Amino acid sequence: MVRFWAIADTHLSFGKARDMTRFGEKWRDHTERIAAAWQAHVAPEDVVLVCGDISWASSEKRVLPDLVWLAALNGTKVLLRGNHDHWWDSAQQARRLAEPLGFHLLEGDALRIGGAVICGAMGHIAPNDPFYVPHPKKDRFSRELARLESALQCGQTLRQADEPLLLLMHYPPFTSDGQPTAYSALIARHKPTLCLYGHLHHAKEWEIVPQGLYEGVQYHLVAADYLEMTPRLVWQTPATRLE
Repeated sequence: MVRFWAIADTHLSFGKARDMTRFGEKWRDHTERIAAAWQAHVAPEDVVLVCGDISWASSEKRVLPDLVWLAALNGTKVLLRGNHDHWWDSAQQARRLAEPLGFHLLEGDALRIGGAVICGAMGHIAPNDPFYVPHPKKDRFSRELARLESALQCGQTLRQADEPLLLLMHYPPFTSDGQPTAYSALIARHKPTLCLYGHLHHAKEWEIVPQGLYEGVQYHLVAADYLEMTPRLVWQTPATRLE
């Protein structure tokens, strides 16, 4: 049996220390708490899905201590880029850096591991979100929508018979007031087994965003502070989804 755990927003900063308590007491000693909970729950044969905002680092040199720390924790790790992962310039560059440490990376594609197919795309704020501000030069929404479609198509191609398809995102595929977007519509068409996302750090957002079964897909928010720094068990094979 392989168990799949998920967490997002680890916000590591071993390369250059950053005081996370500026974001509230819930972040005090967060790396120590993550490590303790991770090692207590995750077995070496398990898989951990890390849904973005892995590190504050903006360069390969700065992120390396964070990746080494993460690599030492139990389980096989699948990484997805978040909006604060400025060390991740491209999938090719990030893979060159992280794969020698044992990580698997996703960016608009998919892989099979532990009896499940995992696909992923970062996502972005949708144009129908109240806080959407268009970039003057880059249409990040359309870029990420295309990557999401590519990820889901790759996942469906890899998927066999009864295999679960687990979708990783960083941004939630909904607006900040909980409304559907082009992302959630695309997900509803492809019907992955689960969709995991992070990015949200305020109690009001946690209350509003859709979780549980929505249009035939099970959604889970896995931001580290929402989970109280403890990876969440989201799937095990062979088995059924964990509600």
